Amino acid sequence: MKLRSAGKKSKWFVYQKVIIVFILLLLPLISMNVWFNYKGMSITKDAILNSSMAGASFYSRQLDREMYFIRNLQLQFLNDKDLQKLSFRGGMLENYEEVELIEQVRDRQSTLTAFSDYIVNAGVYVEAVGKTISTMSGVTNTPNPEMELVASLISTTPKPSYYQYGERIFLIESENNDGVWSYIELSRAKLLEALNQIADLYQESEVLLGSKELGTVLTTAEQPQEASTILAQISEQSIGKQGASEIKKIHGINYFIIHNDVSSLHLSLIMYVNQNEITRPLNQFTTWSYLLFIIAIVIMVLYSFSVNLMIHRPLSRLVKAFRMLEADNLNIMIQSRTKDEFHYVFNSFNNMALKLKNSIRENYEQKIALQHSQLKQLQSQINPHFLYNSFFNIYMMCKVGDADSAAELSQRLGRYYQYITRSGADEVPFSKEYQHALDYCEIQCIRFSNRISFEYGEVKDVPASLTVPRLIIQPIVENVFEHAFEDGTMEGVIYMSTEYRDGKLRVTVEDNGQLMTEEMIEQLRDKLATPSKYIEKTGLINVNIRLQLKYGEGSGLFVSRSSYGGLRVDLIINANEEE
Repeated sequence: MKLRSAGKKSKWFVYQKVIIVFILLLLPLISMNVWFNYKGMSITKDAILNSSMAGASFYSRQLDREMYFIRNLQLQFLNDKDLQKLSFRGGMLENYEEVELIEQVRDRQSTLTAFSDYIVNAGVYVEAVGKTISTMSGVTNTPNPEMELVASLISTTPKPSYYQYGERIFLIESENNDGVWSYIELSRAKLLEALNQIADLYQESEVLLGSKELGTVLTTAEQPQEASTILAQISEQSIGKQGASEIKKIHGINYFIIHNDVSSLHLSLIMYVNQNEITRPLNQFTTWSYLLFIIAIVIMVLYSFSVNLMIHRPLSRLVKAFRMLEADNLNIMIQSRTKDEFHYVFNSFNNMALKLKNSIRENYEQKIALQHSQLKQLQSQINPHFLYNSFFNIYMMCKVGDADSAAELSQRLGRYYQYITRSGADEVPFSKEYQHALDYCEIQCIRFSNRISFEYGEVKDVPASLTVPRLIIQPIVENVFEHAFEDGTMEGVIYMSTEYRDGKLRVTVEDNGQLMTEEMIEQLRDKLATPSKYIEKTGLINVNIRLQLKYGEGSGLFVSRSSYGGLRVDLIINANEEE
């Protein structure tokens, strides 16, 4: 496989590239946001203005419909049959009949007044009976002030759509050649209340009812001249158009003016609002947009600083550490003050450097342990004392005529030396290693004149494919024969058993010797737990190191007090760890 050669060295650090890419990606988003804000403000402004126009138009139509309704009621009242009968036959009616007709007319007037809150007084003048009938003053003979006021108003030419006397507003209609006058006085307070409902759409808005010819009839403004100024500014093009709007600058203030016709009165309902009030939320939105833009710039600066602090600096430390590692400096350690991902990376680097250092040391110790193991095996092969004693035991058995025992000892001795002297793989099936330890026990028990015996359990559940290093059980048993029964114990027993569960093999060797004290067990346990090359490599320590190097943590030899009184040695192999 071919590897491409590295390109030219970049002048930019990684974090600088990240910042540039971040800015390049962010700028289009900011530009689009500014454009969307501009379009959004324009659309929002139009929506606000349209909402204002719709609100003003709604209230003006409501008022216009109410005035039309009152006029229709007035016309219907003029055509009332009782009123017509009173008008045509007033002079020929008897008193009882006249009073009855007048009461019926008054009832109709009361009904007329109840139909609308805008009516404060409904009256009628009947020339034939010489009386005025109204809901306010009752039945009054003429002439009277109310009849004289109506007479002065009805003489106005040309006939207006409404009549105004001071602050009072009247609707007057006549019938039967002015033989009947119907007059309705409108409530100025109710009309102002209706205008105030429109003005309440905005805090800085006012509403007026009037026309250029008649001036201001009603206004919600505290200063009437302000309404007159607004009315004078209405352009001719907007007059007669329902819902027309325009912007006029008056006394340095821009007003948004909405014009609606109240055709029932031939007047205009005009709403004018300080434009700043309408656009104030948009101006605040614009201010916030600029503020957010500045915040975005600050965020980019802070982001650049944060990337430099959180990514570039740790990466620089990591690169520097790798360069020192390349220079064979295995003592480098990176300190981490944070608990982020770099903390994990730094710890992993430290663990890697430590494991590399330990691997080098363990590889060296493994070689030393292998040399010790080979030396130990060579010593076992050529141990003349063990061989001479065995031959002497065979000789004595032959002398006493115990041919069967001599044959068995010879067979086991031959199989023992065949196992330790053969060449080949360093690993053997566990069953063979276990049988070799049993052969050694049998030979030693014969040598010690049956003063020592051994008991063992059969190998169960151990996979036939499981292989172990050679000569890992014999040193444990050999240690028992050499140290456990030095005091001449006559009934020494060695117990051997095996157990295999969940990929873990346990071989237990126990004895009933009385020489091993708690202090000696603790010292042996410390030696096994300190795999250092400076500790003397005895048989047990050598086996422990070999197992740990091959099968990893959790494997090896573990010593404790036996339930039989002597020493217990557990040989543990984690077969899963090896896999």
